[in-house]
Amino acid sequence: MNGRKTRIIATREYSAAVRSKSFLITLVLLPVMMGGGLIAQKVGQKIGDTSTYHVGVMDCSPGKSFYGTVADAVRRHNDRDIFDSSGRQVRGKFVLETVEPVDWRDPAALDRVRLSLSDRVRGGQLLAFVEIGPAVLSPSKSGGDAATIRYSTNRPTYSDFFSLLQRALPSAVIQKRIANAGVEYQKLQPLLTPPPVVECGLAESSNGKIKYQSQTGQIVNVAVPIVMIMLMFIVTLMGTSPIAGNVVEEKQLRIAEVLLGSVTPFELMIGKLLGGVAVSLTLAAIFFGGAYYLAYSFGMSGYVSGQSIGWFFFFTVVGTFMYGSLFAAAGAACSNIKEVQSFIMPVMLFIALPMFVLGPVLQNPSGAVGMTLSFFPMSAPMVMMLRMTIPPGVPAWQPIVAAASALAATVAFVWAAGRIFRVGILMQGKGANYAAVLRWILRG
Repeated sequence: MNGRKTRIIATREYSAAVRSKSFLITLVLLPVMMGGGLIAQKVGQKIGDTSTYHVGVMDCSPGKSFYGTVADAVRRHNDRDIFDSSGRQVRGKFVLETVEPVDWRDPAALDRVRLSLSDRVRGGQLLAFVEIGPAVLSPSKSGGDAATIRYSTNRPTYSDFFSLLQRALPSAVIQKRIANAGVEYQKLQPLLTPPPVVECGLAESSNGKIKYQSQTGQIVNVAVPIVMIMLMFIVTLMGTSPIAGNVVEEKQLRIAEVLLGSVTPFELMIGKLLGGVAVSLTLAAIFFGGAYYLAYSFGMSGYVSGQSIGWFFFFTVVGTFMYGSLFAAAGAACSNIKEVQSFIMPVMLFIALPMFVLGPVLQNPSGAVGMTLSFFPMSAPMVMMLRMTIPPGVPAWQPIVAAASALAATVAFVWAAGRIFRVGILMQGKGANYAAVLRWILRG
């Protein structure tokens, strides 16, 4: 293989990619979108939902004991909680509507009231309606629905009023139950206050003093793996996915035929792969450098070890070579972009596989899912990188084995892709199917 010619092709591919408008737009747009999400959240908090919502309350408890509790909570909310520090309203205001209680021993009458209130919620006249069951003060006697506080709405994502109920009603019900039992609530209240359960890190020694990791540190320990895996996914995909389209375009414009007059098909493919790797590393260096600078500015750079950074760039290179070879083979085997899109769908699913298992791996990094996918070559780069950055990390042998399996698979994929590329790059007209591609690999 002629190294100089391969470098020329790689340089051409890299130069064309980094000078394209899509690359420059992505380079600017991705950080803007990530930062814009935080800005939008802050702006949303400032603007807020200042609507006035009506809520129906049907208090069927003895003596309508808790309508006043809800009314007092709503009054405090409207007078205090809906304003920001400058006195500007940023949250919704609530207005209560009294719903006359019905006899719960008459299920038909209860169903009619519930249906009528539900129709009003669907029609927009009410945000929700609340039912306080008649046995809420004596749940041991009847229990079930009659001892329940029900909140019904068609806006489950709007939680302000539901949160208000959760803060106000349970404690009021308990206080009333204790009072009915003839016990003074004020004496029992300190005993009923549950102790806080606080999550913190392990003890550390600093200047002879013991300290615990802060809650911020615990959050960062979860955020770092997510950021690393998302960054690897983005840069790998951006470095590899254009390869298939570029190969098809060169086939259609007969550019490949001209290039093959000076280089071999394998040299052409390797040059494209090296160009894709260079694009991925450029993006990784820019985005990772920016993220690390922010972490350093906030004193959080210590949560990312030098070893993790080294493995990140290593697995990025391996993943780009692995997936890029498959994209190159798909481009050579197809005759147009439409065929490429269906041909590379299995490859895209393998690239996205770590995203599908992100939750289970975060929850149990050493579980069966994480361990299996760490050593499965197609998912090893991303999943192993994810597990390595989740405290307490992994044994030293695991990244080495994962790297070896990924490298072996990459060599095999590049070899197979080279055989496909050699035959398919000059094919015109109808693209090949999977059976034909397999024959090209086996027969050369």
